[in-house]
Amino acid sequence: MHRGALHVHRATVGELETAASSVLAPLAVTAPAADGFRADIDAAVVGCALVARVRGSGHTVARPARVITSTDPELLKITLHRSSGHPARVEQGESQSRAHQGDLVVFDMTRPYRLAVADDCDVMAVGIPRTELGRHADTLARQTARRLPADTGAQAVLATFLRGLGAHLDELAAPAEAHVGDALVSLLLAAFTEAAPARMDLAAELVDRIRVFALANIADPCLCAESVAAAHGISVRQLHRLFSRRADDSFVAWLRGERLDRIRRDLRDPAHDGRTTAAVAARWGVHDPRHLARALRSRFGETARELRQDR
Repeated sequence: MHRGALHVHRATVGELETAASSVLAPLAVTAPAADGFRADIDAAVVGCALVARVRGSGHTVARPARVITSTDPELLKITLHRSSGHPARVEQGESQSRAHQGDLVVFDMTRPYRLAVADDCDVMAVGIPRTELGRHADTLARQTARRLPADTGAQAVLATFLRGLGAHLDELAAPAEAHVGDALVSLLLAAFTEAAPARMDLAAELVDRIRVFALANIADPCLCAESVAAAHGISVRQLHRLFSRRADDSFVAWLRGERLDRIRRDLRDPAHDGRTTAAVAARWGVHDPRHLARALRSRFGETARELRQDR
């Protein structure tokens, strides 16, 4: 996903296609009246998600098989349809529906899909990596191209949140952006798992239990693959196999990434300016300053000092 805010106003069909493809993954955009077509797109990364708002003339966004490659990010795309005109036509695989004002729709961007909106469209779109949703990614993916009315419950809360987010994309500072991103993921899970509860297999349930256990003890410098495996009655080899199948990563790499992400967040948060880098790292179970410096540079391309300065 493209990092940083993106604003393209009065875009042509080609410009909209380029902008949409740059922030998510390769897409094809067509319009019935290309000569008179105009659209505005505003997009920004919010935590782990990409949030965009598209307003303008009628058009079709498609993810044809010819543009899908194995190197594309594995994303789920969630749209909120805000215009009161003709409903949008959505389809993916065997599912087809019409999305009315206030409806939410999910698309799996690893497979072909098609979304056609009418004139004066106003669509909020969220692109989020499947890995951020854990076992719930499959729950959302099973609901592709089906309209989910957002007039009650968690769906209504999510829709209100997205409308507010679309109006204030440029106003989120780095620390706030991370927290807003976390809230967005939680609301997405609440909205779509409330609508269709997931059936977990045992391996997915065990991985989730291990994640919860590890995050609850993340400040413990002794937390490691051996201690976690022992706490759950499995071997270290089984632990790594579970994570490689469910999260496309080893447990050690996942834990290191979780710690570094939290250290980065604290370093960028002015509330922690009174703490040394070592104290911030220790809060998340990292006590080797030399290892920390290399790890931050490798993961984020910046030192601790640069992360604090580049807010």
